[in-house]
Amino acid sequence: MKYYGLLLLVTCFIASGCPGPEIDEVILATQFQDAQQAINDAAALDAEPLVPEEFGRAVKLLNFARNSREKGDIPQSAEFAYQAELVAQIASAKARQHHARQKVVAIREQIYQQIIKAHEHELEIARIREAILEEQLAGALSARDEGQLQTERLSTELAHLKTSLRQTELRLLLTGVESLVNVSKYTYPAIETTAGYERAQASIASIVNLIEQEAFVEAADAISAVQKLADNLYQLAQEKQEADAVARTSAHIAITKAEVIIQRAQYLNANQHATEQFQKATAQLKRAKQELANHRYEQAQQFAQQAQQIADETVVVAEAAEFRQRAQKELDRRAAEAQRAVDTLKRNLAAQAKTQVPQLESRLYELANTAYTKAKTALADKEYETAVAASAEGGDYLERAVANAQRITSAKSDLLNAARQIPKATVIEQSDSILIRIRGNVFAHGSTQLQREFFATFEQLAKVLRRDSFSSYPIRIEVHTSALGNANVNRNVSMGRADAIKRSLVEERVNPERLTAVGLGETVPLIEAGPNKEEQNRRIDIIVKTN
Repeated sequence: MKYYGLLLLVTCFIASGCPGPEIDEVILATQFQDAQQAINDAAALDAEPLVPEEFGRAVKLLNFARNSREKGDIPQSAEFAYQAELVAQIASAKARQHHARQKVVAIREQIYQQIIKAHEHELEIARIREAILEEQLAGALSARDEGQLQTERLSTELAHLKTSLRQTELRLLLTGVESLVNVSKYTYPAIETTAGYERAQASIASIVNLIEQEAFVEAADAISAVQKLADNLYQLAQEKQEADAVARTSAHIAITKAEVIIQRAQYLNANQHATEQFQKATAQLKRAKQELANHRYEQAQQFAQQAQQIADETVVVAEAAEFRQRAQKELDRRAAEAQRAVDTLKRNLAAQAKTQVPQLESRLYELANTAYTKAKTALADKEYETAVAASAEGGDYLERAVANAQRITSAKSDLLNAARQIPKATVIEQSDSILIRIRGNVFAHGSTQLQREFFATFEQLAKVLRRDSFSSYPIRIEVHTSALGNANVNRNVSMGRADAIKRSLVEERVNPERLTAVGLGETVPLIEAGPNKEEQNRRIDIIVKTN
């Protein structure tokens, strides 16, 4: 039921068309870390051999959590990790209880053995004294010449010694009973308030008087009776101690569960989303710890269980609110990211609008504008991923257009500088090409053979056109004549001259696929009238396309 609130929230997001909330990876990683630490702590307490069922279950739950994360089921992974931590802490509590019980038993045995050993030493000393007196008596009896008085004195001392020895023996037995009663009190201090404990203490006091009065038979019988009472008292103390340990462990486990759930609520900012419930759960947990410190284990367990119940309800409320808040933050982040991307593309397009980029790379520039329109539409429709992707696509088109334009501009500038070194040529820069114009008597009248004085011109032209940075540019060879003579003859002559120039360039290793030869005759004059119009119109134009 913990994730019921989260399920409703996810359903709401799907129904409204919003993206579903994303589980915080920091919370999941922290939960895995806490679970692994709890398992490590349990292993350090030898929980694996002492409480194998709980320890093994904790390890399996953590493996389930890892498998769920690998499959992409993040909520299930978080729940398994949380359960693994809880079960591991239960295993630790039980292991600590086992160690404490062993320690109590060992201490009790040590105390009992030390007391018994002390009384055994006392009894041994008394027996030695008895043996010495018996030996002295025997010596006195054999030496009767030393006097009857000494004999009687030794006999009296022996009788007193036998009485003392019997008293010591009975006290030794009684000491064992007293030790068992004291161990019972140590095992379970509250045993002191029981009627059995009071009867045992009264019997012990009575036996002490009987021993002092040398009523040895009655004292021995009383010791037998109180021994049974002490055995019963010790058995009761053990049972009470076991029950007390179980209650204490149960209280510890309940408190640990409450702490884990409250810690989970803290991860989910429950103090912000469910303030009253969170504070109430924290207060109940505090009361549980106080009751535990005062050894009121049942009350501690009750308060801890109440804290668990309230904390569980708090987690449901906080979980829904937290994931709703995080989902909204994620949505806002994506919207802001998309807006930034669209605005950036808009600024970049505007910055290049008045440059040569739209003319030199019109296709890429237009694609960038189309991507911008698509991005704006997606942003308006709240399709933020599409807006970001379209903006990135437009940015890529624009970057390529700018780079190409820069390359073209740089190459065109280099071509201009190189063309200006061609002798007997005039260089004119055009928007998408470089015009290299050659005037003069390149050919004899009516001839299609190049004049020798222009060989150097076309050799230098070929050298420029062969450069690597210009080696892919198309070249158009246009030959124009004056209007003197027959128009058809002029056209044929101009065509022959254009072919001659093409052959000359090919011979100079210019790729023939780049070359287009056109004879235009007198059809495209530069000027229609003037004293030098024929001379002006007779020309050779080498047009190198730079775009």
